[in-house]
Amino acid sequence: MTKEDCRANALKCYRVAQKALDQDVRRTLLDLAVQWRELAAQIERLQSENAPEPALPGGQPTLH
Repeated sequence: MTKEDCRANALKCYRVAQKALDQDVRRTLLDLAVQWRELAAQIERLQSENAPEPALPGGQPTLH
């Protein structure tokens, strides 16, 4: 599952929630949308933490 998949699922939940007549259903769908967005953010953080270090010209890794 990608962060894009999670964001797409969040959007689907949000759109269905907007049409839901039952308040409990609407609230549940909006909660799910938030959870999907949080999962997308977690995936994005993990991917950035695991990304290779950018190299300086000449192939040397950057120093921190």
